[in-house]
Amino acid sequence: MNERHSIRVLHADHSTARGGAEYALIRMLSNPHPWSATVAVPGDGTSPGVWSQVARSDAAVMEFIGGPHTAGASKGSGLARMRRFATQVLDQAFRLRASRSFRAADVVHANTSRAGLYCTIACLGTNKPVVVHLRDLVDRQNLGGLGYRLTTRFVLPRADGVIANSQASLRSARPFVKPAAHVKVIHSAFGSSGDASQSSIASEIQTVGMVARIDTWKGQDLLLRAFARAFPSGSTRLVLAGSADFGHDAYLESLRSLAAQLDIASRVDFLGHVTDVPSLIASWDLCVQSSIRPEPLGQNVLQYLAAGKPAIVTDQGGPSEWVRDGWNGWTFEMGSVDALSDALTAARDPKLRRHVAANAARTPNLLTDRQVTDAHGDVFEAVHRAATRRTER
Repeated sequence: MNERHSIRVLHADHSTARGGAEYALIRMLSNPHPWSATVAVPGDGTSPGVWSQVARSDAAVMEFIGGPHTAGASKGSGLARMRRFATQVLDQAFRLRASRSFRAADVVHANTSRAGLYCTIACLGTNKPVVVHLRDLVDRQNLGGLGYRLTTRFVLPRADGVIANSQASLRSARPFVKPAAHVKVIHSAFGSSGDASQSSIASEIQTVGMVARIDTWKGQDLLLRAFARAFPSGSTRLVLAGSADFGHDAYLESLRSLAAQLDIASRVDFLGHVTDVPSLIASWDLCVQSSIRPEPLGQNVLQYLAAGKPAIVTDQGGPSEWVRDGWNGWTFEMGSVDALSDALTAARDPKLRRHVAANAARTPNLLTDRQVTDAHGDVFEAVHRAATRRTER
């Protein structure tokens, strides 16, 4: 961490579980950053979870506040659930506001949608500017009915800054963001140092892989069905890397059963959580992103491209902003087994794979983690300057 810091940023997150938002912030803070960082998450600190790396380093000060949050609390229905959610958020907001890290902060950065809610509440009546990080599409499907209403009617209209992980995420939020807010699209830190070398392309596809947590909307079942059609026999393997966190163990078991039904179980590997993702991707011949609803970004897609790997992605949401069909990868109609099977079959041509792989490594506007960190620093500085000017008036 830099010796000199111009501002103090409080990064608030709602979870200690492994998630894309959490890993993105950890990667960013692992780089030299021109601000003094504190990370505040619910919990008593006895189980730091994904934040253990930060807690052991000097990248940021860790502060555990309140009790653990329940996953998906804003997506359900029922009065009792809504009461629990409201109680949880209000308690976290009041505890955050009373913390030393909040009082010392120049900028409050809400790293997730849930954190955006209690950070906004905590900052009411203060001069603390809030930067809301959009890592989800702002719609009912992604946020849930209650989460959507609170985000669009309360959080975004009060945000002093908005960082969106894709143009798709920003478009979904634009109608609710105040004109004076500092808005920037910055893709998440995904583990890139910028020094990856172009991998060789084999004549035959031996391994098809996907990095994504095991979750029904990530489309592992779709990929299994398409793989069975495109590679009904032979030695080609399908590798699924990702854990079944957030209560998706039943879905994982259904995937194992589906692989058996499709008669491909002996050629499908479920790896669970993988620490060294770059090395794993480097061993694959073809990479896939197959979410069945629009992905706000798709960090896995950025990882595929940065590694110079041929990749097949859905034609909606954030991934379609990065992949141009037939140039640096292939896109397919989201949710269509036939379309994904056709794309897998087309990718068997080694000449085409070499063409898209070469262009994947040259995809414009792919930032290294260091560049992502610098871009965030610019937003924090701009929001802090604007807040300072308002206070001095």
